[in-house]
Amino acid sequence: MRMALSLTMLMLAASLAGCLGDDGPDYSDFEGCTDEVEETCETEQPVDNETIDEPIPEPPATDLVFASPDGVDLRVALYLPESEGPHPVIMWIHGGGWAQGDRLLANSHATQQIVEDGQWAVVSVEYRLSNEAIWPAQLDDLQTALTWIQDNAGTYNLDSETIVAWGSSAGGHLASMLAVTPELNISAAIDWFGPTDLNEMSDTAVTGLLGCDPHGNETECANQTMSASPALLANNQTIPMLIMHGTDDVSVPFNQSTMLHDALVTPNWYATVEGGIHSTHPWKEGFIVDIVREFLENVTLNIVENRTITVDAGPIQGTLEGERLPNIQAAARPAQGEWMMWSLWDSLDSEWDNTSTEENWILIQFAATDCGHCWNGAAAMSDLHTQHRQNVTFFTFIINFSWSDSSWEEIAAFQDEADYIGCNNGDNCMDRPGEPHNWTYVDDRNLYWFSEFQMQGTPSYVIVAPDGIVHWHSQQSDNSVSEELALLFPEGG
Repeated sequence: MRMALSLTMLMLAASLAGCLGDDGPDYSDFEGCTDEVEETCETEQPVDNETIDEPIPEPPATDLVFASPDGVDLRVALYLPESEGPHPVIMWIHGGGWAQGDRLLANSHATQQIVEDGQWAVVSVEYRLSNEAIWPAQLDDLQTALTWIQDNAGTYNLDSETIVAWGSSAGGHLASMLAVTPELNISAAIDWFGPTDLNEMSDTAVTGLLGCDPHGNETECANQTMSASPALLANNQTIPMLIMHGTDDVSVPFNQSTMLHDALVTPNWYATVEGGIHSTHPWKEGFIVDIVREFLENVTLNIVENRTITVDAGPIQGTLEGERLPNIQAAARPAQGEWMMWSLWDSLDSEWDNTSTEENWILIQFAATDCGHCWNGAAAMSDLHTQHRQNVTFFTFIINFSWSDSSWEEIAAFQDEADYIGCNNGDNCMDRPGEPHNWTYVDDRNLYWFSEFQMQGTPSYVIVAPDGIVHWHSQQSDNSVSEELALLFPEGG
């Protein structure tokens, strides 16, 4: 017992030597030791029930509350380029008939393509929806959002002197309203297919926004409608505008943009998109975004002048005749090769001008290694390839039926006519009719592209023009694939 006590005392003395002993090392520079004459070591003991204040984490940049009018939290989402700023600002205003939508943007959104250029920042803002407040609450909220951007420009490295309001549909209407509202200190506005004269709109969404029927007999509603119609409010103080609208828009009539353009007396660009439809096509395409890019450049240089533009929307993306194929990506195997990732677009020519058939066309065949018709028709496919390979690149997409389970080994053996038992429900693949298929096979065993192309059986076929437009689809034609190829290439390729 005494021995243990003595050891304890020695250890205590050693531990205090740095602060109390004259001969020990000097620890006075360390936190907890003071330079007072009577040196002591100070330690802070936690107080009973005391909680340590943890720093409150910052909300993500896509979830910042900028205002809470009437208890409705309104948020902004910041999408910032990686380059050094300060960055001019696009204030994006979402659509949705003033009744739905929010600030979040998909990676493929037109604004995100602008952000990737490295110059402009995007601040996507919310406003009270029509079931939360009627007009002019939405305009009030956007003015509050503008103030938030200007007040927080230093925090987020934004150029508060260059702000462009941009929106689509209902958001395009609100961007136009900002354009005709004086003294907001914004540089320009972009209206994509937004309503501009609400007197001419017969839509429950308009009634919901205004809180009254603009076609009724109420004088108060007439004033309300007037105050929300930018085509009726344009004057010589209106900031520069870019107006873009598709001629085939059935949600917001094309003439709504025409009325705003005709009312403007200040510099503006007016872009007609022939064949464009509401919201979806072609509003993510590069040639559309390029118009916005050029307009923004003119804004930053302060050289916007009147300009009229007409562009063709081009084909809708899809898998049926007349539609442009999406970029099909999958595992694929060239003849006698190894499986690798493959992209259809690598075989297309977006610059093809439809003037000749002497370019590289595409034939897509859907088949299965256990399909009897595919087995028996393999020789005909070899003959077609021999006949047309100078002008047509072949791809065979292999699917699995619900009752079959082709492996990569079996697919490769079917393709190369190699020694493998299992093709055609148990045959040796080397006995397949025809020659080895000297073109690429694509793995579609999960039936994804088979379904996207709306196929109903195998074998089935699609012929694709060099620019990716579906020229012929076996489900939409009575011709056989050989007949259709003969029509395209009467000289046999």
